Amino acid sequence: MDVRTTRPTARQLRTGEQAVWGVRPAGQSPRRLPRLKDCTPHRLKAMLTFLSAELASGMIVNGLRLMTGKNGPWVAMPLQKQLDRDGRPRLDADGKPIFNQIVEFRDRAMADRFNAMVLELVRRERPDVLDGEAGL
Repeated sequence: MDVRTTRPTARQLRTGEQAVWGVRPAGQSPRRLPRLKDCTPHRLKAMLTFLSAELASGMIVNGLRLMTGKNGPWVAMPLQKQLDRDGRPRLDADGKPIFNQIVEFRDRAMADRFNAMVLELVRRERPDVLDGEAGL
């Protein structure tokens, strides 16, 4: 049997999950839905709000920013300012701070799916944040 082409069955996957995570408590939904964990409106130029999203996996992504532009709203991933060894912000040639991207996606399609999911959460749970945005 070629292990590389054989996919585990659903039962084998559940057995593996139980071995790692333990048995699911009675009454717990087998599938979580993504949700907004926090949403703090902060309109400043192109930014509409800061937010945090809890994914179906249980992972929480903090530091997201809901932005707006000529093509409508989009989600900016969290960034971290680069610091020099003395703790001062590193600057580029134009004197602007340099940032590191904390969370990345392996391809554009995955980034687009994440963006669509977060926008749907905002539309469902906090539509007030998007009031006045064209194309929504």
